[in-house]
Amino acid sequence: MLTADHASFAVPGKTLLHDATLECRPGEVTVLLGPNGAGKTTLLRLLAGLYPPSAGRILLDGQDLRTLASPELARRRAVLSQEIHLAFPLSVEDVVLMGRYPHFQRRPTLLDQQIGRQALADMGMSSFAGRDYSTLSGGEAQKVQMARVLAQIWEAPAAGSRVLLLDEPVSSLDIQYQHQLLRRARQLAREQAVVVTVLHDLNLALTYADRLVLLKDGHIHATLPDPAALTDQLLGEVFGVRMALITNPVTQKPLVIYAESEEEK
Repeated sequence: MLTADHASFAVPGKTLLHDATLECRPGEVTVLLGPNGAGKTTLLRLLAGLYPPSAGRILLDGQDLRTLASPELARRRAVLSQEIHLAFPLSVEDVVLMGRYPHFQRRPTLLDQQIGRQALADMGMSSFAGRDYSTLSGGEAQKVQMARVLAQIWEAPAAGSRVLLLDEPVSSLDIQYQHQLLRRARQLAREQAVVVTVLHDLNLALTYADRLVLLKDGHIHATLPDPAALTDQLLGEVFGVRMALITNPVTQKPLVIYAESEEEK
């Protein structure tokens, strides 16, 4: 379990996140939704331990993240950020093996190398293993980074939860690979990992989320343990745009459509 316990985060002159309380559970994909500036990335970074909360706590299986040693946290928690730049040349295979750094001493073992290759295969990137990472397109690089974080938390720990945190992971991907990445994240959740992701596409969120968290103006506006509980009213309150929910005829899940009024035409 990954928990925010009345967590806030402030910078000089402004509080970016106010008194957030949230439980992210093993076996579930939790999706953070909201407009730009709502506090989604701030909350994700608090959950990752990248920011210390100004108030409150972030707990992993009941233990304050600030008390966990960095190597232990790195073996249990992986983070895929929006943008990752490398200042030096590395092969794709070496980038993925960076995810294994918390698990070996001086050099990767045969097991580390096997895990790296399997993580690349999971993302359909095996043929890119020898490529210079800097020559990849944005979408290709995103898939390699996903392979890296998968490799980092490949093995379940002896006790406690694995955690995968994804900040807008599909922003550089075309439709096919958006679904590939999110299916793999959901599969990891079904293996009893905690998966939390920021998404902007409401319909992708409704397809893959087990739990929706809607943020607005730095506050958690609503938490929905069942995404089917999302309503037109909630969408309007959070996004300030008139939208409607219908049933997707293929998946039978909710589908968001933009509902333009006569006044807006």
